[in-house]
Amino acid sequence: MTSLDYEFDYVECRDVNTLISEMKKYIKNKKTIDEVKRAYFYAEDKHKDQKRKNGDPFIVHPLSSAYYLAQWRMGPKTIIAGLLHDVIEDTPVTFSEIEEMWGTEVADIVEAVTKVSYFTKENREQMKANYLRKLFLSMIRDIRVIIVKIADRMHNLLTLKYMSVERQKVIAKETLEIYSTIAHRIGMKSAKNILEDYSFYYLNPQEYNKIKNLLEEDIEARKQIIVDMINDIYKKFKSYGLSNDTMVFGRSKTIYSIYRKMHQFGKAFSDINDILAIRIITPKVDDCYKILGWIHSMFTPLSGRFKDYISTPKNNLYQSIHTTLANRDGIIFEVQIRTIEMDEIAEHGAAAHWKYKEGERSISVEEKQKEIDQKVDMFTRLMNLEKLAYENLEMEFNDEHNFDFESELEETFKSDYLAPLIYILTPDGTVVTLPFGSTVLDFAYKIHTEIGNTTVGGKINGVFSPYNTILNSGEMVEIQTSKEVKPQEKWLRFVRTAAAKKAIESYLSEQKIKEQKEEKITNKKIILKTKRRIDKYIIDNQLKWKVNSHEEILKKLEELDFKNIDEFLLNVGNGHYTIEEAVNYVFISKEKLKDIEVINDIKTRKFMSSKARKDLIINGLNQVECTLSNCCYPIPYENVVSFITKSKGIQVHKDNCINIKNTKSVKNLLRTSWNKEISQDIKYNTKIRIETYDRPSLFLDIISLIANRRSSIHEVRLIVNNETYTVNISLNILVSTLDELNSLLTNITEIPGVISVRRSTNEKEDIKQF
Repeated sequence: MTSLDYEFDYVECRDVNTLISEMKKYIKNKKTIDEVKRAYFYAEDKHKDQKRKNGDPFIVHPLSSAYYLAQWRMGPKTIIAGLLHDVIEDTPVTFSEIEEMWGTEVADIVEAVTKVSYFTKENREQMKANYLRKLFLSMIRDIRVIIVKIADRMHNLLTLKYMSVERQKVIAKETLEIYSTIAHRIGMKSAKNILEDYSFYYLNPQEYNKIKNLLEEDIEARKQIIVDMINDIYKKFKSYGLSNDTMVFGRSKTIYSIYRKMHQFGKAFSDINDILAIRIITPKVDDCYKILGWIHSMFTPLSGRFKDYISTPKNNLYQSIHTTLANRDGIIFEVQIRTIEMDEIAEHGAAAHWKYKEGERSISVEEKQKEIDQKVDMFTRLMNLEKLAYENLEMEFNDEHNFDFESELEETFKSDYLAPLIYILTPDGTVVTLPFGSTVLDFAYKIHTEIGNTTVGGKINGVFSPYNTILNSGEMVEIQTSKEVKPQEKWLRFVRTAAAKKAIESYLSEQKIKEQKEEKITNKKIILKTKRRIDKYIIDNQLKWKVNSHEEILKKLEELDFKNIDEFLLNVGNGHYTIEEAVNYVFISKEKLKDIEVINDIKTRKFMSSKARKDLIINGLNQVECTLSNCCYPIPYENVVSFITKSKGIQVHKDNCINIKNTKSVKNLLRTSWNKEISQDIKYNTKIRIETYDRPSLFLDIISLIANRRSSIHEVRLIVNNETYTVNISLNILVSTLDELNSLLTNITEIPGVISVRRSTNEKEDIKQF
């Protein structure tokens, strides 16, 4: 059999007989077919007074959704749920009524789809964690809920043209971010491709049409190349006596996947090798490897472009052999080799495991779901996330925990469950899935929390690498641990998964509580000892009759920004002030301090600490707790000043910062300078703004330049203007000095396409523009 493609029939279904004809391809039981017909006429009656946006009878929507489910060979209960999936939401029909007519299983699916749909409509403008949570928990309990929802969304995309442009973009963005990603994660490739391409068309019609036109320019020539290669392959198979059941197809790459390769990897259209692709489907696994050998003897395999997903399947059920080859004319193409069953799972994923087979032993939803759970670790991990959700909800009512649970849960969903995946091997051959960008630490925490907490690094393909090394798909990793190692704050910068972050934060929180308890006990001892020393000093110097009243002492402490006597005594005990100074400034002095220099000196010494930064000298002191402001991002060796704030302690600013000019505390500015011996070894955060024309490899050129200058990027924000083909990029980068920054800015201006580059020192202006 030779074909240039085989496609999903992605059309609106307007006649129930079209659905029935599709079902009869795999369902022969007339009673079962009649039951589906009954559900159709029931839905048609309930929706009879309702219209779609385009004026069509509403029944076209559930009928089309059911038609897609039938193409995936779903069972009659799922198809009935597809036909009824809007009746609870849009008509007076109740759960009990559906349960009575079609059973609890159908009613449960319809109700779950209804709940998901409700949250979609209510929170479409801002994707709420509660909506995502309901979506995922419905998947955990019965994967058919999301399969019905995907079918529902596919038909909605077909009718999106009748919506406003703003509405089109909101729904298309939601589809691309959520539904196409879920379809990918559960292996439904045919659905994923449709959802991606149609969403992309509405989000970026210019780029969509540009790639579409490029594909169509030489489509006939490409078709002929594929046909010729397929014929050559068939001749080879025939000469080796391969079964006639083996099929060879030409495969067309989707528009969105081409766009993603062009923009993520900075490739030109002509540089994408796998636009041309051949898929070979054969009955037996052994034949897959035989065919691989024959194909490699016919064409030239490209080095490093071979992947065996049969021996190490992806966790979305996908199995296949991939190899990239070149023919004698130098044309590069990809060949995928798999069995019939593997192909069905590759196209329909989890849906293939619910494929209806007449006469098959009837098993419960729980058994069927468990079968999928064992093959897609996504679901078991989501069960753990549900448990985490309830634990966090309980913590939310605890005054000691002040965090945005909804945002945290949403971030977890998007980072761990909607991100692209990599596949890592353990030494015993187990495949572990992680989000793209994960490190050795993420892998360690995925294995076990205690292993993560003691990780020093890992052997990647036998070579030791540090814990912050980013992993690539297909690598074998063996974690190396040490009892001397404990989690540190900086580890949070090197993990990608929410589970690893949570484990590190939990450990650090426990340590902080422990340290605070120990510090509290120590501080009490210091305060009592200091009080005795002050009392002794007052008695020894016969000053008892001069001691201020309790109210006067509190007033003096307030003048010096101390909250209470204990705080002041602790500062004295830690050596920030002498006993004599303490007595003269607070305990016996009747007059208000008037010398600004003295007041600033007293207030500054309050922030002295052995743990404080040493790269700045403030009022002659070089170990003072202070913070570099994020409004002007001062760096060595700019002129700087600082002042004491009520809530943030000492803040360091450039001396020409607008916040310094506007402050009412100009007279209280502290003398501040850089300690060159220390600061020369430190990198400092600053922000730059780049305006540039959009082009392939642009961002790669920028980050390569910054990396080559031994600077690093801390944060990136960008906006693409499709009308002017320009990009505004905001980068938080780390540099050593002002001279280094100026040199870097000069080099960036020389990058082709860059319009302007400048240092950004106005946070409010940046927020407005982004």
